[in-house]
Amino acid sequence: MKLSPTPLLVVLGFLLLTNCSSLIDDKALLPPATGESGEIVLVMDSAKWAGPLGDEVRNTFKAPFPGLLQDEPYFNLVYVDPDKLNSVLRNSRNMVFVNTLEGNSRGDIILRNYFTKESLETIRSDTSIFMSKQTDLFARGQAVMHLFQDSNERLTKHLQVNRSSIQQYFVNVEKKRFQQALYKAPSEQGIENSLLERHQCYLKIPYGYEIALENNNSIWIRLLDNKVDKNIFVAYKDYTEEQAFNRKNIVAFRDRTWRQYLLGSDSLSYMITEPLVPIDSVSLNWKNKFTVEVRGVWKLRNNSMGGPFLGYTFVDEAAGRLYYVEAFVYAPGEKKRNTLRELETILWTFKTQSEHAS
Repeated sequence: MKLSPTPLLVVLGFLLLTNCSSLIDDKALLPPATGESGEIVLVMDSAKWAGPLGDEVRNTFKAPFPGLLQDEPYFNLVYVDPDKLNSVLRNSRNMVFVNTLEGNSRGDIILRNYFTKESLETIRSDTSIFMSKQTDLFARGQAVMHLFQDSNERLTKHLQVNRSSIQQYFVNVEKKRFQQALYKAPSEQGIENSLLERHQCYLKIPYGYEIALENNNSIWIRLLDNKVDKNIFVAYKDYTEEQAFNRKNIVAFRDRTWRQYLLGSDSLSYMITEPLVPIDSVSLNWKNKFTVEVRGVWKLRNNSMGGPFLGYTFVDEAAGRLYYVEAFVYAPGEKKRNTLRELETILWTFKTQSEHAS
């Protein structure tokens, strides 16, 4: 049930709002998108929202964000009945419209009118098509997704099979927004130069970060404010065997390296990986490198401090070096999902020395 690229291009061509007065050709004339980071306005018929299809929509967008002690959803979902979608809500930064050809309620009819006659016929005849994406539909900087099918059951199945890719679309959208916000001010070139000269790697470090501690094979970079302690950590060693990518070995390397840094008020307080919280790990292609991503919780030994972390392990083949690059947060009493996403954006600027030079 995977989405084929050709039908999707067709959908992108015919998915048009019939209320053309709401569309502006010159995007510069559109109002700026509004809303909080990670918030999605979801427009869907109320009966479908209350039924199995609505359950699957919630499973998709409100799934627990991995690696957190306190539950936070992937996205904050704001449900809106189609009849109550006003001009303020239409300017939201992230919007999802969900519709099927089943049902004839007022909400169904309103959403169905978003499609041309030809597009409705295509939806009936080709059940492999279920999604379309648009940008700047009602506002500048807006991301819009349409989820549709001929029946509730078929759309539910599409959501189940494609949940990860649907989530990832908005994760990537939010990452781009964080990038724009983080690098409005000049980056910390002194830290970037130190990374290149002493550690043969590069990260684009936003304004305000400082080097907390550094030695021959690791560096800890930190931004501390009144509420949130944001941290980037880079460690490396010679790459000698594939077993280095084993989850247990990654955690062992992480803990062994962190033990060099005494973070507490006594000589026994150093960072460890919380053993009582399962580590989420996944293999992926990260920046064209085989990579293992780990998410979990850190704590200080003999101390109550702790928080979530996200790490990537990969090899710089030119240097024969295994890198472990991590973001971690300390923010007691605060939400942490958006901070982790912000720090993940910084991690994604990572380059080896050879990559940065090319």
